[in-house]
Amino acid sequence: MSYALALGPFHPAWLGPQRFILRIASDRVVDVEYQSGFNERRCAERLPRLALPDALHLVARICGECSFAHSLAFCQALERLYERTAGARAALIRVTAAELERAASHLRAAGAVLRAIGMDQHGAHLETLSRQFRDMLAQVTGGRIPPPVCAPGGLLRDLPAGERNDLLTMLPGISADLYRFVDRLIDQRLLLARTSEVGTLPRTAAEQFGVRGPMARASGIRRDVRADQPYASYAVLDFKPMVQEGGDVYARLLVFLLEAYESVKLVETALQRLPEEDPVVELPDDIPRGQASAAVEGPRGAIRYMIESDGLRLTRVQIDTPRQCDRLLARTLLSRAQLDDVMAILASVAVCVACAEQ
Repeated sequence: MSYALALGPFHPAWLGPQRFILRIASDRVVDVEYQSGFNERRCAERLPRLALPDALHLVARICGECSFAHSLAFCQALERLYERTAGARAALIRVTAAELERAASHLRAAGAVLRAIGMDQHGAHLETLSRQFRDMLAQVTGGRIPPPVCAPGGLLRDLPAGERNDLLTMLPGISADLYRFVDRLIDQRLLLARTSEVGTLPRTAAEQFGVRGPMARASGIRRDVRADQPYASYAVLDFKPMVQEGGDVYARLLVFLLEAYESVKLVETALQRLPEEDPVVELPDDIPRGQASAAVEGPRGAIRYMIESDGLRLTRVQIDTPRQCDRLLARTLLSRAQLDDVMAILASVAVCVACAEQ
């Protein structure tokens, strides 16, 4: 017997509206239809019509999961037009915010995978940790979904000494908790049975599809903007990309967890190295004439901004974000998958629909 199963466009297992129609035969997926475009907002077209403060605000609201990553990429493109660079303190605070955002996003995604395979208690623990990282992000930026913080040449707000000390006090305990959790989890028989060789994306397919971020690194592709084109303070920090070879749900889960743990170490190191200087700058009135681009490694992969200015304001903006889980990619991941594995596979992809449909 064969039948069709529709998931979405709104579903608790993923962020943002997307619709999957699965053709099922003998409890296995034999075909996939994918629909997107439910939330297109044309942000890149709106940005040239805005003054710089409003543009910074819109960029920070493109995506709740990747808010700071968008702000940082946009700001770094502006800095190339202004021929400005951020000081050491501003650069380290930028790394702090970026890695707190990454850890929160990764742990939320990992928690969703664990819930999808019935490990609810473990998933709930990761979600609690994710909320803790969001709270720490709010201490650094002023919001759990960061408001505009970056400005050309620096920041719009500094990190007070009291907040820095609070973070340095909390981080070792959280790091130890996450290490123990990962150490106990990775060899559990239930986890391996439900995730190993499930939803596999081979390296050749990952390269062909141009996937980015954790999904690419889980398929053996050692590509990370933080290492390939270091920005902010990544060049002076001891950072190494986390790569797995399996390309399956288990590999993607491990990348989420290991990268979150690496983020904690980067945050701790960045906060310990903060120099005593003032990183706060004023927003300029005009934008120099020219073209520029910049990329950062967001939670789901490289985010690139390409901007043009006529000497007064922006005239053109392009935003390049990680690939959406389109029909071809969904078919590759779900083809011949057992029905019980579908939600775990989709959760492990953790596609950011808000970024893809910006």
